[in-house]
Amino acid sequence: MDILDGLGRSLLSRRSLIRLAAFGPLALEAESLTSSTTLSEPKFTLSVNIEMMFPREMPRGERIRRIADHGMKAFSFWTVSEEDERMMLAAQKQTGLKCGSIAGTGKIGWTTGLTRTGAEKAYFDVITQNCKVANRFGAKNLVIFVGELQKDIVWDNQYRQIVDGLKEAGDIAEKHDVYLCLEPLNRVESPQMTMLLTEEASKIITDVGHARVKMDYDLYHRQLGEGNLINQLKVGLDKGHIQFVEVGDVPGRKEPGTGEVNYPAVFRVLREAGYSGFIGMEHGTSSTPEHAMRVVSELASKT
Repeated sequence: MDILDGLGRSLLSRRSLIRLAAFGPLALEAESLTSSTTLSEPKFTLSVNIEMMFPREMPRGERIRRIADHGMKAFSFWTVSEEDERMMLAAQKQTGLKCGSIAGTGKIGWTTGLTRTGAEKAYFDVITQNCKVANRFGAKNLVIFVGELQKDIVWDNQYRQIVDGLKEAGDIAEKHDVYLCLEPLNRVESPQMTMLLTEEASKIITDVGHARVKMDYDLYHRQLGEGNLINQLKVGLDKGHIQFVEVGDVPGRKEPGTGEVNYPAVFRVLREAGYSGFIGMEHGTSSTPEHAMRVVSELASKT
């Protein structure tokens, strides 16, 4: 039995060596992933979007208090009425939460934007108004869109209007000490829009060349529309194009961990890069808001 046992171990060892030789690079990569050093604490702040995971009938001030009760440090929202703003500002003062982002262009960003010739002033007026809202909440990030494709206007003219318009909008943002974060959407849900790819947003940011015009890298849209998340995230961070990051899983746009995106890897990249901005939790929930907040907090802090 001892001889047989020794022979079995020898054969097993030989087979293991052959297997490692055949898959050497993959085996080494797997080993490096499992034996990697512990990361430092995250520098980013999770910002819970109050629009998608809470019941519609729940007062918006109450949503902010619920977020604070669960230990979160920031919230985001889209638009706000005067009445809601008073309640939300009171809740923010009571809880001490920061505001990670707001919507910057409203309905006009989805329609005429900067692509419809002659609509620029209305676009700037909306941005100016929302810059003031952002200032009242202490938010630095305005998520913006630049309009839908205009079928009766040559694309080169539309693109020139986008670039020239964002230079002027960037000056408005600078005056109010905020950032305009271009959010490319996806061709599955919004084929009528102008910005659908990370590359398109990056080119616009480069051509505009304004320090206050950056990108909102929304991983839900990026996965649904193009994939290649990790590489594009790294490149965007290296270029300094990404000002704001948003999360949500595919399919369903529920909390990270419910779908196909490798969110532990995403959060690891952000931690390794030392990303210190806000991460907007712009998604629904598969259970309750508290469940979603707990799950995302745990994923974001895993080593």
